[in-house]
Amino acid sequence: MVTNEQQAQQVVIRHIGGFAWPTATLLVSCVMIYLACVAHLLTDPAFSWWALAGIGFCTYAIYTPLHDAVHGAVTGMSLERRWINEWTGYIAAHFLGISFTAHRRSHLKHHRSTNHPVEDPDMDLSADSGFQLVLAWLKGVPKEWLFALSFEHFTDAEKASVKREYGAIILTRALVLVLCADLGTTLATLLCGQLIGNAVLVTLFAWSVHHPHTEQERMKTTTVYQARSGLDTAMTLIWGYQNYHAIHHLYPKVPFFRYRTLYLALEPYLLESGVPVKRIV
Repeated sequence: MVTNEQQAQQVVIRHIGGFAWPTATLLVSCVMIYLACVAHLLTDPAFSWWALAGIGFCTYAIYTPLHDAVHGAVTGMSLERRWINEWTGYIAAHFLGISFTAHRRSHLKHHRSTNHPVEDPDMDLSADSGFQLVLAWLKGVPKEWLFALSFEHFTDAEKASVKREYGAIILTRALVLVLCADLGTTLATLLCGQLIGNAVLVTLFAWSVHHPHTEQERMKTTTVYQARSGLDTAMTLIWGYQNYHAIHHLYPKVPFFRYRTLYLALEPYLLESGVPVKRIV
């Protein structure tokens, strides 16, 4: 039985490493769906609810491969495959419309200063009311652009990478708008899809798991959400395993699809240590 952090780390290390095939599969699936939606916009002027749903789904789901890549969890300890981890991050970030290089800096700062009222970049996504949460939905991508513009500690190589990434983002969006079958339909589909996906992403990935964004003690910054045993698996899949986001903040090298397994392996120790758990179904 695990009773201290040293023993917990021995369990954690068994959940780190190896190639994260589920992460890679999710990335490829999202890219294919997103490109299929763009292909529709380039060839058919009619509005499609399926295209809107596809853009929204991919906006939400493709952040998970980006998130794993930020922490080097796609290829584990393999230096030979490190390039796969990096390109996973670049590709996922491109579809979201943000810089992987800048987001890695922002997200790691979030980990160092979780829920700090000044130092945590994600405090922009905190909310104490429904209205504030709606405003947070609108801040997701803009806050990443603003961080990229204002962060003062990029290396020269990182500055060049950020410029290349945003140049590519602007270029590909411009090409879609120039070549699309109908400008109004394309703008509505891309913007609404991005907004819907980002709203789900902010709500499930950033707001709910850290709410009320006041606790800064390591074991208490992030809440686990569970359902009854028969429903927890379904809820976890729909939530993209981020209902066990506390595991990620405690052990960030673990890939997303192992969060729940690791939590269950450490549950008595985590509960004893004060990790907050809410059962919502």
